Amino acid sequence: MNTAIYSPSGGSAGIGFAIPIDTVKYIVETLIRDGRVIRPIIGITYLQSKQAQALGISKGVLVLDVPADSPAYKAGMRGTQRTETGLIGIGDIIIKVAETSIDTEADLYKALEMYKPSDRVKVIVSRLEPNGNSFASKEVTLTIQLKASSTVAASVEYFRDVN
Repeated sequence: MNTAIYSPSGGSAGIGFAIPIDTVKYIVETLIRDGRVIRPIIGITYLQSKQAQALGISKGVLVLDVPADSPAYKAGMRGTQRTETGLIGIGDIIIKVAETSIDTEADLYKALEMYKPSDRVKVIVSRLEPNGNSFASKEVTLTIQLKASSTVAASVEYFRDVN
């Protein structure tokens, strides 16, 4: 579905911006059925992929924070922290949700959209563990019970004819 066109001349020629029809269909069906859109979340904050690349992380989503009341925390996910010496301790890097590989945050959102709140999903993270004077990367599988987002909601009444 076209949403906007950037046109230097003001005409219908230029760069078009659109929402994929599968996304529109899912949102419309959900709004009609439930009156709002509730997305499944794991409850983390993450570093955007472009910024993570500066740290040498080319694949996966680097977890920055895992609030104590989040599903990710309950499953054992670790966020990025500052060590006692002032260095940055890299948090878990989400590399897979079920069988879906995660390269960027967009991949993470797409993978989570296949589930509903309260579903249990296996999330594989790459975790740095101390190994003598260095660190070794280890894959850890976490089972996370997804939570409903409470911030994204819209009433179906808004779309109904008022007559």
